[in-house]
Amino acid sequence: MRRQDYIWLLLLSGSYLLIYLFNRKRKKVKKPLRREDRPLTRREQKAWHKLQDSGYRLAEIHPSLPVSMSLDGKQKSFFHEGDFIVSRKGKNYLVKMVKGEGPLNWKALRRELLLDYLFFQTEGIFLYRENKGQLQEIGFSFQSETGAKEKFIRKAALILLIVLGAIYLGYLVISGGFC
Repeated sequence: MRRQDYIWLLLLSGSYLLIYLFNRKRKKVKKPLRREDRPLTRREQKAWHKLQDSGYRLAEIHPSLPVSMSLDGKQKSFFHEGDFIVSRKGKNYLVKMVKGEGPLNWKALRRELLLDYLFFQTEGIFLYRENKGQLQEIGFSFQSETGAKEKFIRKAALILLIVLGAIYLGYLVISGGFC
């Protein structure tokens, strides 16, 4: 090879090395800590100590679940986050921190609590009211869509099927077709 070829090779490899190092430094910019990487805040520690005294153990700090939403074909991803999860006797409870008076009357909070209950699939939610230092356990139950009349019809049909089955079994035993 000629001397010129070595110079071109050195220039090309040097420029690739500079581009690599420049891009590597830009990627190392510190990202802010995700909420789940942080420890409990002072406010959350107050609620945690009350629950710990009652025999609960800390299961997860700042749980977050990824959610993808599609609107007109455009994808948007985000994380749905909670404060922390405690457990006792194999049952998990989400702890929700709330400020203010009479929070259960807030329509938006009720909607958010229901969403958290369904999203994190816990047994219930502990609502910690900071101003009073009070913990309240919240549970949800859902009414089935079938009414009382439909339930009665289902029970009657089941009883009728059991009676018909018993009559048919008796017929088989008496006629000797069962043995």
